[in-house]
Order: sequence, then C-alpha cells, then structure tokens
Amino acid sequence: MTVTNKIDLKNINVNPTGKGVFGFSNFAETWNGRMAMIGFVAGLTSEVITGKGILAQVGITNTAGGYLVALFLGGFTVAAIVGYYAVKLSNPVQIPQDESSSIV
Repeated sequence: MTVTNKIDLKNINVNPTGKGVFGFSNFAETWNGRMAMIGFVAGLTSEVITGKGILAQVGITNTAGGYLVALFLGGFTVAAIVGYYAVKLSNPVQIPQDESSSIV
C-alpha cells in the first residue's frame, strides 16, 4: 500500500495570495524571520563574548525590569496571534479535494 502526500504546500501559508493585510505579507514575513535569526545569533554571540546576559547588557538587572520585559513580550505575542487570526479568518483557504480521495 502506497500513501502519497496530497497536501498542496502552496496553500499552507499565513496569506497565500501574498497581499498584505495588517502588514502580514509573504515578503515581509520572510525578511522578518531572517532578521530574527540574525538577531538571535548576535545576542548569543554577545553573551559569549561579554559573559553577561542580554538584559544585563542593556542595564536591566533587577526583577522589576525583568517583569517589564516579560509584559512587553507577552503583549507582543498576543498582538501577533490576533494579527495572524485576523488574516486567516479574512481569507479562508479552500483546499481542492480530488474525487478519488474521501475521508472514511
């Protein structure tokens, strides 16, 4: 028995049309991911070189500063999730099904 993958990978995307809704376009998200990877590697490199964590390098050494950073990151995460679902719900993806494939 041979199982083939019938998922069209072009339809699995934040916004398959490529049009920007709230700024979420394929081009912008590709570059956002690339810059995030560069920033992560730069942060790790600076920690190795200086021996201090990223927050200590920018002067946040107390607990209140850590809570502020956690609050910012939490808010940013919620905003990103809301934006993702706003795009996803405004453009539902229709996945064509073959006549031969059926869900049993």
